[in-house]
Amino acid sequence: MSTQLRTRPQALGGVSAWTLHVSALGGLLLALIGLYWKVVAAAVTVWWVSPTFSHCFLIIPVSAYLIWGKRHELAALTPSVYPRALLLALPLIAASFIGALASVNEIVQLCFIAFVQVMVLSILGLQVYRKILFPSLYLFFLVPMGEYLITPLQYFTTSFIDVGLNLLGILHYTEGNLIELTNGSYQVAEACAGLRFLIATIAVGTLFAHFTYRKWSKIAIFLVACVIVPIIGNGFRALGIVLLAHYSNNTIAVGADHLVYGWGFSVAILAALMFVGMKFADKETGADDAPKPAVPPQPPQRVLALTVVAALAAIALVPGYQAWRAQAATVNVAPFSRLPEIPGWSVGAVSTDWAPVFSNADASLSFAMRDSNPFAPPVDVFVDYYGNESEGHNLIASTNKMWNEDTWHPVLQDQATAAIGGEKVRFGELQIASGGVSRLVWWTYTSAGGFTTSGLHVKLDRVRTAFSQGSGSALIAVSTIMDSDIEAARARLRRAAADLGGIRERVEGARRTAQR
Repeated sequence: MSTQLRTRPQALGGVSAWTLHVSALGGLLLALIGLYWKVVAAAVTVWWVSPTFSHCFLIIPVSAYLIWGKRHELAALTPSVYPRALLLALPLIAASFIGALASVNEIVQLCFIAFVQVMVLSILGLQVYRKILFPSLYLFFLVPMGEYLITPLQYFTTSFIDVGLNLLGILHYTEGNLIELTNGSYQVAEACAGLRFLIATIAVGTLFAHFTYRKWSKIAIFLVACVIVPIIGNGFRALGIVLLAHYSNNTIAVGADHLVYGWGFSVAILAALMFVGMKFADKETGADDAPKPAVPPQPPQRVLALTVVAALAAIALVPGYQAWRAQAATVNVAPFSRLPEIPGWSVGAVSTDWAPVFSNADASLSFAMRDSNPFAPPVDVFVDYYGNESEGHNLIASTNKMWNEDTWHPVLQDQATAAIGGEKVRFGELQIASGGVSRLVWWTYTSAGGFTTSGLHVKLDRVRTAFSQGSGSALIAVSTIMDSDIEAARARLRRAAADLGGIRERVEGARRTAQR
């Protein structure tokens, strides 16, 4: 008769090691949430308002359940402080610092989850962390990231439908992400891009691979399939919905029911993917065959206390900097409080059909420029200035758009070059359409005294001016109705941009005021 030896948690001053270490870890996690509460709130808000990330609400319960399933194995271990893990916090501090300056929520949120990993490892020790490695790393799915894939996925889905309709010989016309058939028009909106299904498949597929495979090669192949299959499957889904609507003369697969059909198709694809994956499942390895880990020596309690203090200092550095930066001087909005006088143009109210959708700007200015030709369409000008940028208050944000997506759809995107106040400037060029009306839009950003169309450039400027009291950046967008001659619209925008030197001076004046 054999007897299994089981290590028992050692007592420290009358308190079990598990109680002491879990209490310390719980305190650190509460401090982390308190210091990064805006980051946490931003993530939870995305989960709540975006169906793409609603599955994130299940990640913590799933991870907790997986850890609970290992409770007997964890009871055989003794937690031990591992202070060397705090060295991993150094690159995380740098990455979180850059993410906060550049206002990239995903970077800060990823660092938040990585800080959780560091604290678990440093307070509970290497043996315990290895035992809960997968449920701990699974928490990275809490970060709502991937929205930058929406546009390329929209283009892929539109192209997939276009090619499918060509192969089937169905007469149609494709303009941007709008597909027109003889009996209806269909727009590949953001919800049709398939990002929701892609992210959910990766999250579920990762969990499936954890339980099904033991070989890394099989895990990698299955996860690659979890990326490729949903993208192609979404193309077939979107094509099928268009065909159903077309052949039924828009009596089915339109309105809300096409979402039901789409989700049914997506679930079927996921089920088929897992059914095939089960054919290659690895056999379970016997847990009892693994050697019993040695009980780590218990360091003095002061080592645990010092580790907790060092961890607190590490997680408080970036929020402390942000609090200091929040004390920067307020933005002078006076330069934006009155309409400009531009020689050769009459200045008045902008059109009501189009405006860039940029939120929470410190100051805004909008007006229309009309030249001496009474038949020429006006040029609408919009300026949105951001001084002391902070959480939810940024020039470069995923929620900021050049057009209202409920009204307009993109047709073409290009680059254009013109002069503002004698300085050569590169603009982003957009052609958008709505109800038979087309607009030509030119836009550029001002940042650190220069012009750019790169959001990354704007964010890097913020990093370079990290310890000043605000660098200031702004959007300058001009637009005009486009008739059959796009070159005439471009010439009109070019003439208007040449006379906007005074607008640049207003932006620079506000930026210099904010730096004082």
